[in-house]
Amino acid sequence: MKKPLVSVVMPTRNAAATIGDSVRSLQTQDLQDIEIVLVDHASDDATAGILEAFAKKDSRIRLFRCDGSFVEAANLAWEEAASDLIARMDSDDVSHPARLSSQIQFLRENPGLDACCTQVRILKRASETGEVIPADGGYSRYESWVNSVVTHEEISAQRFIDSPIPNPTMMIKRDVLQSLGGYEDPTWAEDYDFWLRFLQDNYRIGKVQTPLLDWFDSPNRSTRTVPRYEQDQFQIAKAHFLARIESLRTHGVMIWGAGPIGKQMAKLLQDENIMVHCFIEVNDRKIGNKINGVEVVDFKDLNTLSSLPILLSAVGNHIARERIRSEAGRTNRVEGEDFFCVA
Repeated sequence: MKKPLVSVVMPTRNAAATIGDSVRSLQTQDLQDIEIVLVDHASDDATAGILEAFAKKDSRIRLFRCDGSFVEAANLAWEEAASDLIARMDSDDVSHPARLSSQIQFLRENPGLDACCTQVRILKRASETGEVIPADGGYSRYESWVNSVVTHEEISAQRFIDSPIPNPTMMIKRDVLQSLGGYEDPTWAEDYDFWLRFLQDNYRIGKVQTPLLDWFDSPNRSTRTVPRYEQDQFQIAKAHFLARIESLRTHGVMIWGAGPIGKQMAKLLQDENIMVHCFIEVNDRKIGNKINGVEVVDFKDLNTLSSLPILLSAVGNHIARERIRSEAGRTNRVEGEDFFCVA
């Protein structure tokens, strides 16, 4: 049989309320040469019946069930896919009609890339009316940030701020997915782990600069309900992969920011046997103190510390982060090489 141009894979669990819109958004793509691989991850609601009804009416749909872990379900989906190009989709999101064709065209125009993703709109449904409205608070800030990080260089350099790759928009070459062994099962988010391994191994990704997926936030979304997606687990993942950067292992780090993020990251890096030389601060009340034996120094002394090549900006406020970026640039540090931002 002729391979489809792209296989869209979707593991799903108990998504009866949303799976219909997600599948229909794939069926109505302007690119029709696709297959849709659906894996029911041990659902105990009406999901299985809804998937079976879709599969009976559309020969492009292939249906599987997995009673193991979610990671096993996610891996089964791409392993069963027939195409050499794999796209990901989640069962509570909606792809825009031109999503797949736009991503394929983007990869054709950028042959040096191993994968691509797209910008997103993060939406939610009003609890009282069900009206679709833009997400607010942290999700609104995340949308602005993730849509601003588009080139491979930007994605790689900023990968420890948050996940710069919206996983439900992924399109990746199958051989790259195989070489990385698919998703692993750490204590932190399996998709963030995958992309950090992807970037660690020097694979390249870019982002289509158009929002091509509606990413829905809801009270029962996995990122809100599953422990592996909690913020502390993200910080552990960041420290784990930072510690695998050769220059950090060799030279250690200075951490700009002796607040909660900086203190937590220092402890996590020390647990990974990374030397923390000092904290850098602008707050006069903190300068001169020691935190767990690590001295807090004045940011004005940054020039005298230039022999230490690695600087971490460990702050959550984007305005403070931009100031630190400016100071790091003034001492000829390059983000993604000898300077990283962590939030």
